[in-house]
Amino acid sequence: MESAGQRRIPDPQDGSGLVTAESVHWPPRAEVEDSLSRCLGPFALALLERSAQPFIIVELAGTLLRANRAFCDLLGYEPEELIGRTIVGLTSERWHETTIDARNRLLAEGRPLRYEKEYRARDGRLVPVDLVADVLYDEADRPMAFFSFITDLSEQKEAERALRESESRFRHLFDEAPFGYHEIDCDGRIVAINRAECEMLGYDCEELVGRPIFDLVDPSQRDLARQAVAEKVAGRRMLVPFERTYRRRDGRALIVMIRERLRIDADGRVLGIRTTVQDITEQKQMEAALVASRQRAQVLFDGIEDAVFVHDTEGKILEANPAASRLLGYSRDELLRLTTFDIDAEGFAEGFSERLSQQLRDGHMRFEGTHRAKGGQKIPVEITSSTIQLGAQTAVLVVVRDISERKTLEETRRRFAEVQASNAEVLSQKNRMLLESEARYRQLTEATLDAVIVADCEGKITLFNPAAERTFGFEAFEVIGRPLSLVLLTPEDGSEPGDRSDCTECAAPSERLVGRTVELQGRRKGGQLFPLELSLNAFGQGKELQYIGSIRDLTERQRMRDMLIQSEKLASIGLLSAGVAHEINNPLAYVANNLAVLERDLRGVFSLIETYEEARPKMADEAVRQIEEVEAELDWDYVRANTDRLITRTREGVQRVASIVSNLRSMARTAPPSKELVPLSELVASALEMAQGRLRKAKITVEVDAPPDLARVPCVANQIAQVILNLLINASQSIQDLDRPEGGRIAIRLRDEDEAQVIEIEDNGGGIEPEHLPRLFDPFFTTKPVGEGTGLGLAISHSIITGHGGTIEAEGTPGAGATFRLRLPTTS
Repeated sequence: MESAGQRRIPDPQDGSGLVTAESVHWPPRAEVEDSLSRCLGPFALALLERSAQPFIIVELAGTLLRANRAFCDLLGYEPEELIGRTIVGLTSERWHETTIDARNRLLAEGRPLRYEKEYRARDGRLVPVDLVADVLYDEADRPMAFFSFITDLSEQKEAERALRESESRFRHLFDEAPFGYHEIDCDGRIVAINRAECEMLGYDCEELVGRPIFDLVDPSQRDLARQAVAEKVAGRRMLVPFERTYRRRDGRALIVMIRERLRIDADGRVLGIRTTVQDITEQKQMEAALVASRQRAQVLFDGIEDAVFVHDTEGKILEANPAASRLLGYSRDELLRLTTFDIDAEGFAEGFSERLSQQLRDGHMRFEGTHRAKGGQKIPVEITSSTIQLGAQTAVLVVVRDISERKTLEETRRRFAEVQASNAEVLSQKNRMLLESEARYRQLTEATLDAVIVADCEGKITLFNPAAERTFGFEAFEVIGRPLSLVLLTPEDGSEPGDRSDCTECAAPSERLVGRTVELQGRRKGGQLFPLELSLNAFGQGKELQYIGSIRDLTERQRMRDMLIQSEKLASIGLLSAGVAHEINNPLAYVANNLAVLERDLRGVFSLIETYEEARPKMADEAVRQIEEVEAELDWDYVRANTDRLITRTREGVQRVASIVSNLRSMARTAPPSKELVPLSELVASALEMAQGRLRKAKITVEVDAPPDLARVPCVANQIAQVILNLLINASQSIQDLDRPEGGRIAIRLRDEDEAQVIEIEDNGGGIEPEHLPRLFDPFFTTKPVGEGTGLGLAISHSIITGHGGTIEAEGTPGAGATFRLRLPTTS
């Protein structure tokens, strides 16, 4: 029998473990359960059961009384499997004594106890835990059971183990790293250094820790290093990679690459600098040797007098020396954008594939060919080639030698041999003249896109290049030997425009033109005159004097200049018109108002006079006589008959002035109106509908050619319709002026052209005089009689079309009708 003060606790091993507590009451399980319910209450028990914190209640004897869901999940048991198990039985064997000792201390000391141990889970795993245990007391303050809150330490223990392994690996990496590493404090003293850097410098670690890092720097750089460390620690210099020279223990210099980071504590204060050090001495030596080698190779490559190319198997030029640039006239950058097909002459380039196959088969070749220089001249060459490897790429090294002189000499010898017996001196002279002629032709004609004309001292044309043929329309053979006045008109020599096809008189160009660039008139083959720019120079002396003129056609530039002048003129007149319209509108408004008031009041005056006339028989004879005298002096019958007509004509005049002012204001309008996508065929139809009465009355037929698939054009519809209507009215007036009984015809054609849509309005009216064409779109210019036109219609139309980014053009001849061409962009 066990005494009241003793109770045997089953031992998980052999049941012999005995724990005693002389003053402890050992209540039975039922009593403990009942006390727990009373002391904790159902709410507290339910709360502990649902807690995420593992929680257990153990009898004083060591048997598990309660375990919440979190504790069951921790060890992998179901709740019913744990009830009745001893807490020692759930504990790892090496923690049995700790568990029993903790239970005894709780009973003996009566205060909470915290300790660590390991549970053994159902699957055999050891689960490290942290326990906070205490004793539950009943209402009589007697020990009733133990309770424990348990914290799983598995992750913490695993982290600690990983940390220890990480520290071990870090220490290994720190010492065995392939580069040097050290840390210094804010004064530059070494606080840590790895083995790799010590071996690099020839020191032991103990010799360097505590020493200033500046002792290791080359003396010439120490002051710079001290200043740099102070500025980096103070935050005044950025930390970027840099090179520095160190001195080994044996005195040898080391060139190192240094990369740095600041050492900062938890409060953000700078503690020093962490530095990686990489020995780049050999790398620097190799780089210097490589640069020197490349420089020597480049000097040799550039110094070769023969042209040297390297090209790939596709013919693309990969490298070329200065002699190649001198030979062909291209810069090196231009050559590297070319292929052998660009520099090989016709015929020679066609054999590239065959030569490449032989080159790759034999490795070496020697042959002759013909290259074409930048200016177009052909150069006979002797080529020696070798196959080379540029890394993984197969290429061909080509050495080119200019054999022009040799070829020329061979040709000269051949010709000399043929005619040596007859006249060697004549042959030599002809060869020289031929070479000079070819060189002059290449220099003066093929190297420029401008028209070039050369004349002798008498003013006869000796050279007429292809650009001159295109500019003047003559073939070279038509003008060689003819005077310059055939194609050039100069004010200095008093030349007048006219037919010079039979011109035989020749004169040298005026000396005032030599060395200058002037604008003159030229004459094309058909007699058409056009503006040109002439730059004239002279070379040679006496009878060998030659004049060379470089000529540019200024027709397009003159057209653009006229357009600019027209635009500036319209802009100026627009600004003037805005001011004039504003000044006229004010008096015009009160003139119109006064006319309305005058007309109203005159109706009352006439009514009053009629009343007087009805009362005249009743008036005294003297009053009647005076009235008749006033009527006679006033010509009352005329005033009564014509006053309404005069006021009506006056109102019409005011309205016409108002219309002119409105047109002036529309010319000065600068704010861009809102555009919309509109089919121009609809605007043409709208304008024809508004003008149909006038056209029908004048017996004018209108033909419209508008394809159905034309694009819509972004424009202000009412403005474009106004322009079309203006042109239709002008065309109808031009036809009516001819007073033909059969009337006339207007043709309207629409078409797409590039990124624009074109409207052509052609009539068979009286046409346009040539002198009127340049001024056609000038404001206030009109050919109509005074009072029939303001001269603003075409100016406003021009302003509208140019405001849409388009153009308006006119062409026509007297008696043959006129054509107006509108071009509007199809994109905004």
